[in-house]
Amino acid sequence: MYGLEDKRKLIQDFISQISEEEAGKKPSDDTWSILEILEHLYLMENFIIEQINDVIKNGTKESASPKPIERTTNRSYKVEAPEAVQPSGVFSSIQEARDALEKTREVTLFLTHNKSGDTLQQYSFPHPSFGAMNLEQWVEFIGWHEMRHLEQMKEVQEQIS
Repeated sequence: MYGLEDKRKLIQDFISQISEEEAGKKPSDDTWSILEILEHLYLMENFIIEQINDVIKNGTKESASPKPIERTTNRSYKVEAPEAVQPSGVFSSIQEARDALEKTREVTLFLTHNKSGDTLQQYSFPHPSFGAMNLEQWVEFIGWHEMRHLEQMKEVQEQIS
């Protein structure tokens, strides 16, 4: 649903081909390692689902026009991650990252299977670059965001090789 599983499989396929050493290595002091990128993906998905649940529970219905969220993959446009979703180095292995990502995906899929598309379209909250996005687009955004960071992980792998 929303292309999330296909996009996640690409992430899983990539991380299954890297070593623990590669996963923890940073190209420079001011860039993230692959493990830190995976932590960011975990934190971001958690944050989005928490926001969606909060908006449905406490928000007022407010629709939003569709946004070109597929542009998220354009890495020429840089966005500073909010502090709440910046990695702190909690993952010490690829398996730890894989397990955490699996848990957040279970929560995401539970949410999407238990809320109607109409409900997800009736509420919105703002994205820093796209403005107000409805909750359905936020769910789809998770996958596009992962594709953006898959490219980043590939760049990191090239830089450390």
